[in-house]
Amino acid sequence: MNKEKFIGMSPEERVQVVNKLLQNHDLKEISNLVKIPSSSFSKIMREGDYIYHKADKKYYPFIRSEEGRVKKSLSRDNDEIAFIERNVDTLKKVIKQFEEQGLLLLDKRIYSKDAKFINKSIRMNNDVYKQFTGFCEDFYPHLKTQDLIAQALIDAMIRYKPENEREQ
Repeated sequence: MNKEKFIGMSPEERVQVVNKLLQNHDLKEISNLVKIPSSSFSKIMREGDYIYHKADKKYYPFIRSEEGRVKKSLSRDNDEIAFIERNVDTLKKVIKQFEEQGLLLLDKRIYSKDAKFINKSIRMNNDVYKQFTGFCEDFYPHLKTQDLIAQALIDAMIRYKPENEREQ
């Protein structure tokens, strides 16, 4: 990270970045990383009313009064409530779909950017294939049939692996 980018960040972004770096570095190392003298670094980090807590090795927002702390907490809660109120219909649909159909999560190997695809031709019972494609169209029209077949293969490997071969 360079000095200009660091200084150009909002105080909130800067604190998030520095708090993450503080997991593996100390303040002096971080100031050296961004090529800012320690005293200037501390001054920049205080912008936006943030203070450093040595025991936690973290920056926190400084709140000048109990009333301010309560207001800040309430405003965060109100933001979450407002989000829920704005999206209540969508949330209801998601919950209804989950209750009716369950949740299908595809293994990340199926849609990985690094995945290499090959064409394979297999013989399959026509009735079983028709039932499967109908199932896919009815319940998961947003997914590709090839992805659902890949997930079915992964699920079968996990489910039918001998007990003594499974990872503990």
